[in-house]
Amino acid sequence: MVRKKKGLCILLAAATAFSLTACGSGSGAADSGAGEGTQAQSEQAPAEETESASQVNATGYPVVDVPIELDALTCVSAMSGDFNSMPVFVELAEKTNVNVNFDQIQPEVWDEKINLILSSGDLPDLIYGADMDASDIMKYGQAGYFLPLNDLIEEYAPNISRLLEERPNLARMITMDDGNIYNIPFYDEFLPENIPDTMFINQTWLDTLGLDMPTTTEEFYQVLKAFKEQDPNGNGIADEIPFNFLPGNTNLGDYSLYGSFGVLDNDKHLMVKDGQVLFSLAQEGYKEAVKYLNRLYTEGLIDPEVFTQDRSQYSSKGKQDDMTVGVLVAYTPENFLGAERTYEHYTDLLPLEGPDGDRLWNRYDMGYYMGRVVITSANPNPEATMRWIDEQFDEEISVRLHWGEIGQNIEKTETGWKVLDEAPDGMSSDEYRFQNSPAYHGTGAILKETYDKIELATDKAMKAERYELYDPYAATEYLPAMRLSEDDEKEISTIFVDISSYVDQMKAKWITGESDVESDWEDYLKALEKMNVSRYVEIYQNAYDASLE
Repeated sequence: MVRKKKGLCILLAAATAFSLTACGSGSGAADSGAGEGTQAQSEQAPAEETESASQVNATGYPVVDVPIELDALTCVSAMSGDFNSMPVFVELAEKTNVNVNFDQIQPEVWDEKINLILSSGDLPDLIYGADMDASDIMKYGQAGYFLPLNDLIEEYAPNISRLLEERPNLARMITMDDGNIYNIPFYDEFLPENIPDTMFINQTWLDTLGLDMPTTTEEFYQVLKAFKEQDPNGNGIADEIPFNFLPGNTNLGDYSLYGSFGVLDNDKHLMVKDGQVLFSLAQEGYKEAVKYLNRLYTEGLIDPEVFTQDRSQYSSKGKQDDMTVGVLVAYTPENFLGAERTYEHYTDLLPLEGPDGDRLWNRYDMGYYMGRVVITSANPNPEATMRWIDEQFDEEISVRLHWGEIGQNIEKTETGWKVLDEAPDGMSSDEYRFQNSPAYHGTGAILKETYDKIELATDKAMKAERYELYDPYAATEYLPAMRLSEDDEKEISTIFVDISSYVDQMKAKWITGESDVESDWEDYLKALEKMNVSRYVEIYQNAYDASLE
């Protein structure tokens, strides 16, 4: 089969404008805003055609008789191990003769690093594990950076083809307006993913200080104040961090905290109320939430590094020799506290009731993790690459990619698999899987029928229990997974860049006390209008209405 390959000299004309959304946001969304493109990218010269470098076996193994090497640019998290030595990838290489060399990039430097790599003229064969949104995928696919995959899927990917037939909404999500599929996602039907962020409180500290579990924002303030002033870890040092979170992070951040004030935020800064799409950070409840968080911050009840810490620093603070964290937000706390400390000292903190009786939490339509793999136009072996990708949609391979290794933190059962609580080297099962499998940075699919065969480890079984605890408070109206039209994507990408930067900047100023939200509020709303926030909301309102038809 003949595939098209774009010369690097053509690609470099627009290399400095290439910017993909950083990985690890956990949003699972397919249509979040992206950076503005350039006209040059839409006016590329026609691609030249070239034969694949190696003969591909359409079925059977190995995929190629003569081993081939592929280079993958990979976005990982601070917890990730070395993809190049992970057993699942080593075995895939032995089985297929397709050897993938992973160059792993941390999300904090992803945008900068990929631009440097492109400007050097060294376009990788594939990008793996990134968190690209539909706007980037469509833009760079049409510009010739990414290959269209429709024919490759049909001819070389029976597992993916079957999945797209069984899950037509997934097929719609990854098919661009031009009819092409440029990316392979990770698709996950683990229901607790829809409430990814939950709060955890140090029960030992509550007991030590004789405090009741807080249920309101005012009670929460009083508990945090006691955590700060009464030395609950008993070391005689004022080293306690009463409350910590990672702003702007779906799993670890502040998006759901505003629910105590009637507002829910997310990476699009949108919420739905009575059928109306609203800009979350322009609501009166958000202003009141910011005032509350400013009160906590100025009294030293929130980590003073809340706006400057990265994920690695956030994690390390929960693992100090002496316990220092009173309350944190996390998907699961084991990765940030350690399993032993989590189970011995921490418990769930349910959403807090605010001053007006609001007690809300975010619910998402997760499961669609776009952009997990793209094949670039520099790849001389797209057919073999697609077969390598398709292997990852085998049921057991998908389980290994996302949950760990059989014989290590997973054991086979008569009906499926059991994820063990104890993993090698004293790690929790979740820590082990990040070190020895790509976890959510990988591709593949785990369907409901697969989860019916999996006995989860304690941490994820508890995550499922927390889903049930939080479900009564979670929003019943929320943006579904949906993909905007090409024109809307382009317009959104232009509008959102300025809006997102502005609201993040003002949030930090208000919470830290650098500026006053009350005196700034009217000018803030006017600035948002000048940035076309009304049009931004209108586009999503139209898409939301269409999704209900």
